[in-house]
Parts: sequence; C-alpha cells; structure tokens
Amino acid sequence: MEEDVVLHHRLEGSDGLSDLISTTEKLLEPFPCRQSPVFTPWFSHPSAQRPPPIRPAKRAPVINAEDVKCCQKALKDNVSRTANPPTAEKKSVSIAAAEAAVKRSWSVLARKGVRQRLPSLSKRFRRAITVHGLHLYQRSKWVIRQQNCGAARDIEQVWRALSRAARCAGLPTCNANIQRERVEIWVFCDVAYSEHVGHFLKERLQLSGSIRLSVHKLGDVFSL
Repeated sequence: MEEDVVLHHRLEGSDGLSDLISTTEKLLEPFPCRQSPVFTPWFSHPSAQRPPPIRPAKRAPVINAEDVKCCQKALKDNVSRTANPPTAEKKSVSIAAAEAAVKRSWSVLARKGVRQRLPSLSKRFRRAITVHGLHLYQRSKWVIRQQNCGAARDIEQVWRALSRAARCAGLPTCNANIQRERVEIWVFCDVAYSEHVGHFLKERLQLSGSIRLSVHKLGDVFSL
C-alpha cells in the first residue's frame, strides 16, 4: 500500500530545502514500500492446444445421497446378520463412519477434451477485473447457497442437477464440489470463463437471488 508523505517547512529561502529533502529521504529509508507481485499462471496458455501439465489418471467419482443411504442400509444389514455381533462400541464406530461419508465433498468435472474460445465479457465484469487486478487464467469460484435454491428445492437437488448439466454441457475449465457442512456448492473456473459459467448456472439450474464470484485472498469480486 502506498502513502503520500507531506513535508512542511518555513518559507525562509530555498537554500536549505534540498538538505531538508535529503534528510527526509534518509529517515524514510527504513520503511520500504512493497507491492504485491503480479499474478502469472504456472501453466501454458490454453491456445497452445496442449493438455495441462497435471491431469488425474482417473475421472472423479460421482456419488449422490441416495447411493450413500443404500451403502448405510447394506452396512446395517450385514451387521445384523453376522453370527458374532460386534460390541456396541464397534457398531457405533461403523455407523459414525457411514454417516461421515454423507458429509464428504465429491467433485464433478466437465468432459475431457472440451475446448472453447474465450467468451466476450461485459463492461461491468471487465471493470471488476481491472479494479481487483485479476488475471484471466487465475482460478475463481461461484458459491451457490441454500437461499439460491428456492423454497421448493434443497442443496442436494441442485447438486444433482449440476452434476447432470456438467456432464452434458462440458463447461470450460470447470470443476465443482458440494460442501455439505456449509450447505454450499462451489463451482471453480478460470476468471476468463467465470461470467459465462455464472450465467449458465443461473439459467440451467434456475437459481434465485444473486450468486457471488469469489477469488482467493480477495473474497467476493462480482455477482450475478
């Protein structure tokens, strides 16, 4: 952060002014002004038509609440049918582990090999990029909250709809996860595609209210 330094002196001639300025500069030397480094992406430009340097060997698992409930029911049935039933302590640990699985966050990724050219950006979004000093290829995330789901749906229903839409639409640079403890869905994408992705989420998922775009260390930078 930069601050102006104002020097006050008596108007008794300009002979000693240069010495006064030199002395002031020496006094300010122990207080250097540091600026934040400019963001530079560590990966190659998408236009190079080369795959990213890091790519998972397998696609992320897709799971929903119904699958977890089926696993819980099967686990309880197996426990009840065993010849030597476990102690109450072991049984409580098994059930707790199954319930903890419901709170896990599972990612959903867009289809492989989907490439899209950079979309056009609105003036309002370009202004936000300039004000916050964003780089087009740094990561950002849209946050979908329970109040965006409307009165007739919950966050789990919106998550299943997003999972289906992401597999069909091939959203560029996107991946998402559900934060069940926060009752939120996070959709990550590059800044360059974030406005396009935000409009897609609002229209395809029929979200109500406004959703906010957040960037690491900056917080909310834009809303739709």
